[in-house]
Amino acid sequence: MKTCVDVKVNVKPVFVNLVHSEAYEGPCRVGKPEDLTPDADRQRGRISSDAFFRDLRRSLGERAIVQAPVVFGSRDDFVVRETELRKLEPDVFDADLVLVAGGLNQCPAIAIGERYRKPVGALGWVTSVDVTACLRARGLEGYALLDYEHLNRFLKLLQVRKAFQQTRMMIVTQGNSFPSVGVVSSIVDLDGLHERFGVDHALVSSSQIIEEMDSLPAEAKQEAELLTDQLIGNAQACHMKREDVLPSVQFFLTARRFLERYECNAFAIPCFEICATKTMEQRRVMFCLTHTLLKDMAIPSACEADTNVLMAIALLTYVAEKSVFMGNSWEKDRKQNILRVCHDVPGLQMNGFDQPPLPYELRNFTVGGWGATVRYDFRKDKGRPVTLARFSPAADKVLVATGKIVGGDNFDQIGCSLAVDIAVNDVVDLFEKEQDFGHHLAVVYGDYSEEIRRLGNIMRFSVVQS
Repeated sequence: MKTCVDVKVNVKPVFVNLVHSEAYEGPCRVGKPEDLTPDADRQRGRISSDAFFRDLRRSLGERAIVQAPVVFGSRDDFVVRETELRKLEPDVFDADLVLVAGGLNQCPAIAIGERYRKPVGALGWVTSVDVTACLRARGLEGYALLDYEHLNRFLKLLQVRKAFQQTRMMIVTQGNSFPSVGVVSSIVDLDGLHERFGVDHALVSSSQIIEEMDSLPAEAKQEAELLTDQLIGNAQACHMKREDVLPSVQFFLTARRFLERYECNAFAIPCFEICATKTMEQRRVMFCLTHTLLKDMAIPSACEADTNVLMAIALLTYVAEKSVFMGNSWEKDRKQNILRVCHDVPGLQMNGFDQPPLPYELRNFTVGGWGATVRYDFRKDKGRPVTLARFSPAADKVLVATGKIVGGDNFDQIGCSLAVDIAVNDVVDLFEKEQDFGHHLAVVYGDYSEEIRRLGNIMRFSVVQS
């Protein structure tokens, strides 16, 4: 299944080589005559462009693909020629960033931005900010980049934006249950979400998924058996009968099949509406395990068909490359500014998709002993910094808070109860700001507040910090 954390960004390198018509000195040019000839300009350009292209390839991280480099010829009449612009084609049309370097590159950089409507990055300081100011004044994207380290950090932001553009949500509905009665603050303008970020969606009836779960083919049933044994075998403890774990695993595999069928890579399903049909009780299935397993595959997944938190989970997943927790927020201790976030959907890859999974136990959600949930003891991570986030109902703002884990609770309880306690800057301030956002928060390990602030600048959402 395609995930967005593996998205690559295409960088089109362009080196502007200014070749003067003859040797002369003046207000912008000094030197020995032999150093100012057109041939001397060309020779310096060859050396400098070769060094630029070589250093770029050596310096860029794995998230970038360097497209065919271009030496862009410029003359001292400062006319940008069509023949030089066409050197960028055809792969400029797939470029995520045109990276311009070289001397006096402003006019070519502006012409490239206007012609191809692509983000233009300029290395250095003086001319780079000149380029970006001009582009931005014309409603185009321009970015000044100090050095290769700064460039790599910026490319990560472009990668996140591109990942958003390739995100396609599957939203399960029960009848006309969108938004869910449990989260009436959800983003409902899904077409607007596509226009703003490129996020697409597919609405799928819960009856379709249930029908398929009831008639899984033999190979899927066999996979469910194997995965159930694996989950139980890797758990530090399993407080359920195997036959009560299996149905939740079968639901996960069914959801995964639907995601593949509809070419989706994010998932949300309502709880209250489907619960009221009693179909899950009849099948002894809970959705919590599905959310955990999908998020550990880098597939954003959210309870209660909450599109706001689903987008926040996607944002944090793509930025941090880690599995993301989510839950309701509560005031645990006002004097100590401790916030409690609780739901039964921890990820086992919360330290990173390239890290070992966290230790966990399996526990039933219900008194009846069914409904598999993963339990992680957040007390193990006291002192760990975290970032909390949620999109607004209009998808134009992101609420961001940072804090440190100070404890956890309900590791050994049933119901939607698993909790992490987080010391935040001001729990009342966070509560007051949540009034414009809604009640679920996404939680990721690490402080990514600065990355989100910078993403807001290039993705056009405002950031509300608490």
